[in-house]
Amino acid sequence: MGSIGRRGVLAGAAGAALAGGARAQARPETLVIAQTGDIATLDPAFAIDIVTRNVLSHIYDTVLWRRADGSIGPNLAAAVDNLGPTEWRVTLAAGRKFTNGEPVDAEAVRFSIARFSDDKLKSPNRTLYEPLAGVKVENPTSLLIATKAPDALLTARLSQLMVVPPLHAAKANLAEAPVGSGPYVLDQWRRNDAVTLNANAGWWGPSLAFRRVAFRAVPEEIARISAVKTGEAHLVTGISPNQADAIARGGEAQVLKSVSTRVMVVQFNTAMPPADDVRFRRAVALAVNRDEIVRGLMKGYATETRSIFADSVQGVPKDVVGAFQPNPDEARRLIRELGLEGHEVEVSGGSGHFPLDREIALAVGAQLRRVGLAVRVRPMEYGTFLADVKKRAVAPVFIQPHGNVWLDPMPQVIAFFASDGYISGWRDPALDALIARAGATLGAEREAVVGAIAAKLYNDVAAVPLFAYQFIYAAAPWLKWQPRADDVIVARDIA
Repeated sequence: MGSIGRRGVLAGAAGAALAGGARAQARPETLVIAQTGDIATLDPAFAIDIVTRNVLSHIYDTVLWRRADGSIGPNLAAAVDNLGPTEWRVTLAAGRKFTNGEPVDAEAVRFSIARFSDDKLKSPNRTLYEPLAGVKVENPTSLLIATKAPDALLTARLSQLMVVPPLHAAKANLAEAPVGSGPYVLDQWRRNDAVTLNANAGWWGPSLAFRRVAFRAVPEEIARISAVKTGEAHLVTGISPNQADAIARGGEAQVLKSVSTRVMVVQFNTAMPPADDVRFRRAVALAVNRDEIVRGLMKGYATETRSIFADSVQGVPKDVVGAFQPNPDEARRLIRELGLEGHEVEVSGGSGHFPLDREIALAVGAQLRRVGLAVRVRPMEYGTFLADVKKRAVAPVFIQPHGNVWLDPMPQVIAFFASDGYISGWRDPALDALIARAGATLGAEREAVVGAIAAKLYNDVAAVPLFAYQFIYAAAPWLKWQPRADDVIVARDIA
């Protein structure tokens, strides 16, 4: 696809947005957002990527709301009170309804939690609700949540919990027929093209600036940039550092950016030699020059991190160490010691899903060649890459982006390093024990365990942090929005 226009402009709404040109137009009735790909599902139980969550956040309401500054406040719940180490009361605002008329009540929240946790459903998010021991409905607007141990993430979990209507969900396929209580309702999902949403007239929140929102799937960056310049899209994601400066200089669109919780990390598949040898992993860590990647490839649109955690992630000790200083001489010595000089090693990673992800893998491969390895870089379609990671069939060295919508270290550790983590290729019972310990503690004790986990990952060379992305967007000149560190886009924040 050369431009977004060849897919067919959204009927009526986007056509009106084009009238008079992008620079002169008034605010359109339809906000058009171009993302890097299509959504995976309309069922929140199976939403694991930000492209999908961005759309579903408009259809479904969460119990609590993660604000743009990272704090958590009321949403469907008017209050969440901690009654003791393992007991919480959730008090819901009264009178809320799903778009099919079902009440947004305590039973709906209980049902939604149980649905995520149901082993038969096989939700990829079910492990995030395993710390919950039970949910009891007290009355239509109140429920008690018991946790198996002190749970530092309870309010964060509730800020992620999209609530669904029990009667509808029990008989319908939410992936095809979503019903929520959010600010918008589904109009149409044309796969690999667009998801269009209409404003929910019965929504309880503040008035919406846009009557319709359309999320377009536009994998090609140049097509996304062209769309925002012509007015066919008003906000586009996934702008690379190479293009950001040119857009800003051109004046046809504005460049918006934020700090990010997404960290690019070099990881290892220990099921594949030579990555099963810690000396090899250390050689790779010492061969990688992240400053060269940040300044050269990323043009400064990235931030070096001291560990696998971005600086905006809360609950990480200030003195945590996880980054390696380059030492190519020592890397060469280790490669020779292992008898791997001239040995072919594969490096893989996703391609086209995150800015410059393919080029990052190529840059790491080039750095490894300098220390004596014969490297073959194999960028892969992102879905295939993730499937290989989970099966431990991925290359010995791979580049993995760590997302973190929780702004907390443990979901990231669980997802990418726990033996049963959804996107984990790592297996270590000792690390699993530390993860379990972190899940049973709060406050300073929990932070100390997080420090121990980071130290173990560093000593075992389980991961080599490269940098935290800066999320870069291009937007219409009239659009007012402050990007968030979690990469979430919701129309209610845009004016």
